[in-house]
Amino acid sequence: MTKSAVLEKNQKIVVKNLNRLNLLSDECEVKITNAGLCSSDIARGCADGAYFYPLIMGHELSGEITRVGFNAKDEFSIGEKVCIFPLLPCFGCSACKQKKYALCHDYNYYGSRCDGGFSERLNVKKWNLLKLPNNVSMQDGSLVEPTSVALHAIKRLEMNPNDASHLCIFGAGFLGLISIQIITSLYPKCKVTLVDRNHFKLDIGAKYGATSKWVGDRDSWELFLSENKDCFDNVVELVGVSDTFSAAIHVASESARIVWAGNISGDLVLPKLQVSSILRKELTIIGTWNSIYKGNSVCDWSESLDLISSGLKPSKLVSLKIRLEEIDGTLKKLYDHKCRKSKFDVIKVLVEPNK
Repeated sequence: MTKSAVLEKNQKIVVKNLNRLNLLSDECEVKITNAGLCSSDIARGCADGAYFYPLIMGHELSGEITRVGFNAKDEFSIGEKVCIFPLLPCFGCSACKQKKYALCHDYNYYGSRCDGGFSERLNVKKWNLLKLPNNVSMQDGSLVEPTSVALHAIKRLEMNPNDASHLCIFGAGFLGLISIQIITSLYPKCKVTLVDRNHFKLDIGAKYGATSKWVGDRDSWELFLSENKDCFDNVVELVGVSDTFSAAIHVASESARIVWAGNISGDLVLPKLQVSSILRKELTIIGTWNSIYKGNSVCDWSESLDLISSGLKPSKLVSLKIRLEEIDGTLKKLYDHKCRKSKFDVIKVLVEPNK
């Protein structure tokens, strides 16, 4: 048996003992050590965002291999520490044939489209497993996934190591805060402005060297927009609301690059004048939603692991560690905070399924 937190219906997670699944020949069983709560889990668990019920969520994962399938024995051994790339590509579509697996036309996904890691154990395809270096902790290992998403978005800006541009980041959640640390490491001359409505998060961003801009009410938002029109060489949108998508265009300077990475929560309508602004400023708007994974080959995941091995510590952004039994209540607190019903200031929550 394995204990799992099962999303039975919207806003109802029940911890159950389930039968361990048979291990396929190309899989390894992973004892999940740490599993990050993602903002997408809030929508999935509390806002009717699941594809189906029941579902075991959890896609930011690290753990220890406890069983090895016959066809995985040449690559993995019991006791090895791993992180998990959650997307399961079809390997047959045009994107997969170009090794652009995150753009797969018919993918599966641990924790979303199939059961994930809010469980003591998870059977994982060997292709999706990446060994952790000895100097990378299990906590940092579980955060390779969101760190890789942030790194991928930043790389789409195509900055050079000596870039001294002004960059604006909308959103001071985990992705925004780890982005500041990545930029500081890779582009030390770059000047970062961080925009959010949460003082708690902005204060953390300031500690990492960003200029924090609070926009917690309409007056402060309008003031920021008026003071920063056409000011930034690069802009990254990580919030996912129409106001910040639109604002990214407003604050971008001539020939700026804009990365839209936030998972949008509503329709975006651009007025004629703003479309004209895109044309006249010759802006480049780039969409991104995931990361590049190629196993042991050079990719966003291997580069994120290199950064972590060299001193980047995404685990420093962990605010809270919880057990499986606490997921239901914690997700509801996060949802109420997002809906502005009550306050719950955290950056990243880690689930420890085997505690």
